[in-house]
Amino acid sequence: MKKREFLSALAAGAAASSTPALAQPASIPEMKLKIASNYPASSLFSRVQQQFTDEITRNTQGKVTFEWFYGGVLLKAGDVYPGLARGAVDLGFTVPAAFNPREFPIAGVTLPFVTESPYAGCMAFKEWYNSTPDAQKEFQRNNVHMLLTLSTSENVLWSMKKVNTAADLKGMRIRTLLGPGDALQALGATAVTVPYTDAIDLLSRGGVDAISTTPFEQGVKDGLAEMTNFLSTGGRMGIFATVITSINLDKWKSFPKPLQDIFTTAADNALAWYIKAQDEETDECVDILLKSKRVQIAPLDPAEEKRWRESTQEVIFKKYAEAVKRVGGNAEALTKSFNALVAKYEAQRKYVTGIDRYLAKKARS
Repeated sequence: MKKREFLSALAAGAAASSTPALAQPASIPEMKLKIASNYPASSLFSRVQQQFTDEITRNTQGKVTFEWFYGGVLLKAGDVYPGLARGAVDLGFTVPAAFNPREFPIAGVTLPFVTESPYAGCMAFKEWYNSTPDAQKEFQRNNVHMLLTLSTSENVLWSMKKVNTAADLKGMRIRTLLGPGDALQALGATAVTVPYTDAIDLLSRGGVDAISTTPFEQGVKDGLAEMTNFLSTGGRMGIFATVITSINLDKWKSFPKPLQDIFTTAADNALAWYIKAQDEETDECVDILLKSKRVQIAPLDPAEEKRWRESTQEVIFKKYAEAVKRVGGNAEALTKSFNALVAKYEAQRKYVTGIDRYLAKKARS
């Protein structure tokens, strides 16, 4: 897909999401649905969900509204999906593969070093899920129906000391989860597996030396540039997780088909909005970094990045394979099909990471 075609598709999605409320069958009942997340209301992920729910409310003529519980106020990160399954809330969004790995091992297919493109990650995961029965069964087994998939942007490393090589990682306490955690531990770091919001508090108290497994723009917006001394690519691990919005399966089955269609269309439009907004937010964060008086950008040498990738790939895949084997999954087949879709979508649209944009802009100034 050429850039012009991609932008046209985004415009079409935006137009669809902004159409006036449509007359709906009387079968759609009035309801207020609870939605919970561990992300703060200001995060880009939360703003995407707001786009999603606003469209639903608009296109049901106000019959369906939502009550929000952000920032783990109602359910902490590890409780969002279990709470969703038992009906404590109606919708939830977080990373189940990170916070509920025993229940959602297959969903952890978004492994490091596969792609740096959020667009490719989002689109690939959506198509992969829709064409992978094992993935669908995993969500059904946990009594949830998946609606919206948002890949994180690229992983980076915010640290108190400069990291030039893997040797610099030895002994460092780094907040990290999922595949990046497996990789950094293999390289000598100590992984501290706590939710992101807890990590910021730990960093301020000296409980961790660095924060990783955090999207580039999220760290910038949350002020990590003024809390740490260095920012690096972290070995160019790329995207590392998929933030997934799901609805309680029993609730979903109770919806009439027209209402299900409204939810599905709103999710598709929200995904298109996210792709555009994420790109714009990356540019905005680059400008913020250029004004920072503290953090220094410390990109790794490409040869060192290659060493990180080659020396950790086996560890990362083995961990995923062991997890999916418990539920009868074939890790090789699952990753092969996902990675092929990633390559397909990478070819459609070029993505430049935040740090690369920063370096290019700084060189021009």
